[in-house]
Amino acid sequence: MSRAIKFRGQTRRKGEKVKLDGTPVECNWVYGGIFLGQGNFSIIYSYEPIEKYPVYTDTVGQSTGKYDISGKEIFEGDIIESHLGGQVLAGNMVVKFGKYQAYCPVDKQDMDSVGFYVSAPGVPNMPLGPTEDYAKVIGNIFENPDLISKPEIYNISI
Repeated sequence: MSRAIKFRGQTRRKGEKVKLDGTPVECNWVYGGIFLGQGNFSIIYSYEPIEKYPVYTDTVGQSTGKYDISGKEIFEGDIIESHLGGQVLAGNMVVKFGKYQAYCPVDKQDMDSVGFYVSAPGVPNMPLGPTEDYAKVIGNIFENPDLISKPEIYNISI
């Protein structure tokens, strides 16, 4: 299986600049390949046209290669809702990449896994799964940190 490795990052944070009336200017996202920097900044580049953009390293996230129920590409740091038949099943979950514990029903134990997963307060970490069937991107942790809900107990069967 072949897929393009794509990243996104912010060249400007939300509210970093303001208009003359004091209204915060929205953030600016760029997409492409990456040269990770040693400090606060990295470079995201594109080929057509050839462009290079300095971005805040802490805002860089990789594309999962998956899309939500409306066709929007999902990146690390996105906040998703879990939907089934138009009904919201669980609270807001953050898309992450790395090592996490996942429950294996065959072995009846938690096992180390590596990859894209979702995390939410009060819910075990879960693999990202077939997002086109259930996930809806509702924001990201950089622009919408208020969307990350307080710990709640969700009725999810594992």
